[in-house]
Amino acid sequence: MGLLSHRDYDVRVGHKAYRLRLAEEADGSFSVEVGGRRLRVRISGEPGSGEFRLEVDGREYPVRIKLSGQVAEVLVAGKPFKVEVRAARPASFDKAPSGPSAPGPARRLAQQRQVMAAPRKGAIISPIPGRVVALKVRPGDKVRKGDVLLIIEAMKMENEIRAPRDGTVKELLVSEGSSVSTGQPLLVLD
Repeated sequence: MGLLSHRDYDVRVGHKAYRLRLAEEADGSFSVEVGGRRLRVRISGEPGSGEFRLEVDGREYPVRIKLSGQVAEVLVAGKPFKVEVRAARPASFDKAPSGPSAPGPARRLAQQRQVMAAPRKGAIISPIPGRVVALKVRPGDKVRKGDVLLIIEAMKMENEIRAPRDGTVKELLVSEGSSVSTGQPLLVLD
């Protein structure tokens, strides 16, 4: 059972920071490397509901997750944690050539960084990295605080991105199937 793919994350649990490497195995489980340890992880139940069971090296834990901005409030076996997860940037990310003379992929990377860094009034940003699996609104739709705007799948969990306030959807900046990064603008509310 070889690794299909991996992704590195910077994870903060309370005041402690960790580098985590997550890799999906061929059998659907995950290999998680953190602090020099490798753990085998399986998820059962409905992660998208915010409540599921997590098996870590053969031990099962009930888990409840609630997203609050960029921080997840996680309850594992009754113990609360505040968790922030960001996709780790490769060491070469900041060293990539940019500007008009850069090769194609590097130029696109530089442009993407500029778009993500540019503040947009009313922008709703992604609190997590993942893939947009459903758009629940269109430009012109009126939304109320708490309405689901879109759903992002991350680590086989569906995360509802909700309206932080009442407003009108001015612009969608992503589409279904788009990969998004933490901090990336998703849509604009008036």
